[in-house]
Amino acid sequence: MKKKDRKEFLIPSDLSLVTKTSAKVFSFLKPLSLDEATAFDVRLCFEEGLINAIKYGNKLQKNLTAKVVVTYDENDLKIEIEDRGEGFDPKKLTDCTSEGILEARGRGVYLMHKFMDKVEYNAKGNRVLLVKHLKTATKH
Repeated sequence: MKKKDRKEFLIPSDLSLVTKTSAKVFSFLKPLSLDEATAFDVRLCFEEGLINAIKYGNKLQKNLTAKVVVTYDENDLKIEIEDRGEGFDPKKLTDCTSEGILEARGRGVYLMHKFMDKVEYNAKGNRVLLVKHLKTATKH
């Protein structure tokens, strides 16, 4: 495996492109030989983050793009997803596991926190960084 690799994707705000973009990202990640469970976690969190960027950040405006930057080295896989929207305050999301269980919002962010090792937002709230530590992930 290479020491470090990086790839950038610009995705139009079209939800029909999420699966295709996910396939491109995973093609780029092929050298990591992620085990099935880790690949599932990363794919789920990536797709949730991209859907949020397109749907809530860019408000489905096809002229706006979401930028995805994927980097990895022998220790970490990092995915940054940035939209062109106004951002949001993740602290203001309803807890989807208790009082907000019947609400449709917040589940993707909850899943990201559950399955990734680190989830960070920029101050504006229009970029999320998802990190998966590879040393702790089981490999084949």
